[in-house]
Amino acid sequence: MKYYGICPASCGEFVQGIINDEEYLSSYAIDKYSIVTLEEKIKDISIGPKKSRKAIEVVFKLFNLPIEESKNISLKINSDIPIGKGMASSTADIGATIMATLQLIGENLSSEEISKLATNIEPTDSLYIEENSIFNPLNGEVIKYLGKIRNAKVIVLEPKTTLNTEIIRKTPDYKNIKLGNKEIVSEAFYLLEEGIRQNNLYTIGKACTLSSLANENIHEKQGIRKIIEISQKYGAYGVNVAHSGTVVGILIDDYMNYFRLIDLLKQSNFHKFYSKMYTHKIIDTGIRIEL
Repeated sequence: MKYYGICPASCGEFVQGIINDEEYLSSYAIDKYSIVTLEEKIKDISIGPKKSRKAIEVVFKLFNLPIEESKNISLKINSDIPIGKGMASSTADIGATIMATLQLIGENLSSEEISKLATNIEPTDSLYIEENSIFNPLNGEVIKYLGKIRNAKVIVLEPKTTLNTEIIRKTPDYKNIKLGNKEIVSEAFYLLEEGIRQNNLYTIGKACTLSSLANENIHEKQGIRKIIEISQKYGAYGVNVAHSGTVVGILIDDYMNYFRLIDLLKQSNFHKFYSKMYTHKIIDTGIRIEL
């Protein structure tokens, strides 16, 4: 018998930064997925990625099951999420694997419990929670639930370059730089909360743009200010970034002609660095067992 777990990707975060001396973020989900399939087998066992293998083991450990028994579980991942770009590829793999493992052993955990479990493997984000939230990536704590977003899309600007999240966190004075952005980030989180509550993409977009610019002193994004300028002239709502990745997102609604905006970006030669430009629908966060 096969067991499944499905987790969406993100295009970076709406907002990320320090609140009360702790780091928090608010990710959003797009319609791009990691799909995990588990199957108990005697031979031809697919081991799968190391982090996802670890995810099976932490679930077994939580429910006091012998880790040795997990070695007979074949793990396969079907994912179209780019790796090392800040689109939550490993986060999605880990979350989907935890969900599939719970199905296999006949147990249940809340999304909050899954988030906290995942932090035993690596820092995670708010994708597992069933609504947008303000979330601590280091311990899985949710400090505020924000709600859901409707009728929104994102233009993803994806460069060839990649970035390891752990390298960003080891940047000299990382915490001090984050603390220096505290007031801007506080305003950005406030605007995000208001924007989601009102389903106002202009307010959400303003929050994203503030957080994106604040992050420039940690990891610069190629041409971010010009991207913001072009997007604003076109009428897009805001620009967000993967704070510890390389992708940039431009927030639009379901009715905007994104082809025209992509053409404007190409006319300014942004395609030479952001070699892929494409759109995705912004969807509800949360892990699934089926699409």
